[in-house]
Amino acid sequence: PDKCGYTKRTHLIFAYKGKNVLKKQDLPYKQEDEGTSHLYRLIVKPDNTVRVDIDEENVYEGSLKEDWEVLKPKEIADPDDKKPDDWVDDSMMDDPEDKKPADWVDEDQKRVVDESAKKPDDWDDEEDGEWEAPMIDNPAYKGEWYVKRISNPAY
Repeated sequence: PDKCGYTKRTHLIFAYKGKNVLKKQDLPYKQEDEGTSHLYRLIVKPDNTVRVDIDEENVYEGSLKEDWEVLKPKEIADPDDKKPDDWVDDSMMDDPEDKKPADWVDEDQKRVVDESAKKPDDWDDEEDGEWEAPMIDNPAYKGEWYVKRISNPAY
């Protein structure tokens, strides 16, 4: 077990061909302010499977091959490999033929002045201020306009 500042972890390290190989995932941390000793047991079987017990409780079973990087990967990244200059990442694109309709109502016209509203008879400009007609939702507003998307032929 290892406690460094806020980091608490139990890790398992094998020495393989002169290198320390750390398990990819940490094991459960069992040292929470108890002040007692714990019994850690590691069992490595001939078929390269591993079992870890803490205080006779099984906390991990797995494979040396899959959970440690002891073997070199079958494929490695080619440092010289790069995308061609004309490579396209997007499967969909904006339709160049699609245009916003001329009568489309934009976001800034979402609400309009209520033309049918009238100044109340008891409205006093000196006391109440200048009267302004209330705003209502614009019935012609259909939401934000988006250009039509089509399949990208270069994808």
